[in-house]
Amino acid sequence: MIDGTSTGKPPATRTIRRVNEILIQSYGQRQPSPRDPLDGIVLIILSQATSDINCDRAFNSLKETFPTWESVLAAPVESVADAIRSGGLANQKAARIQKMLREIGDESGTLDLSWMKTATADECRDFLKKFHGIGPKTIACVLVFFLDKPAFPVDTHVHRIARRLGWVRAKSSAEEAHRVLEIAIPDECKLDLHVNMISHGRTLCRAEGNGGPRCGDCPIRKFCAYGKTLCVKSGATTNPKNRFHGTDFFVTLKP
Repeated sequence: MIDGTSTGKPPATRTIRRVNEILIQSYGQRQPSPRDPLDGIVLIILSQATSDINCDRAFNSLKETFPTWESVLAAPVESVADAIRSGGLANQKAARIQKMLREIGDESGTLDLSWMKTATADECRDFLKKFHGIGPKTIACVLVFFLDKPAFPVDTHVHRIARRLGWVRAKSSAEEAHRVLEIAIPDECKLDLHVNMISHGRTLCRAEGNGGPRCGDCPIRKFCAYGKTLCVKSGATTNPKNRFHGTDFFVTLKP
């Protein structure tokens, strides 16, 4: 039974690998495409409280308006806000982007973070955590999506599914789940499992307020502590349509 007293813990590594394989069969496999890590940080800032489409529009507009990050930092904050207006909360995000750029420049004397491509994940993590507003989820997203380094971000979908699976405590915080899963999940599974858990959370393992889980259609139900408690018939859905398959998807961090 999954309730407030449940004390979940990650299963054996072979089980995690098997769950990863099944989700790849259902949702596809992610091909990493390393990019500028500073692009990643700004994209994640822009992703707050908006859709993926509007986030992309705002980011593309910002890059078209300002050829370099140095020019973004030097511009009036109003001009930066105008460039990202399509992403919502433009005034707040513009100020946050400039503050982050200023802090990075003050710390390292440059906005060129290309050194991260050859640095270790720990070296990148130690550098990024110095800056206000760049937390564990943001750092993990930059590492795994923009630097092709092992990391496992925990967003609301990943957190919900990990609790239902019994891989973390039912009352675990996202921060606790991040610490546990970062260690437990094999490096070679981190990217695919993260993306596919989000896809699974948006299609089948939904939140209670969004239709609830469709456990009868779930391809990983036999591994799920929550699913095993339910008396449901298996459905016909074994390969749910996934709008992220084949795209250059990166996670947007929602509250």
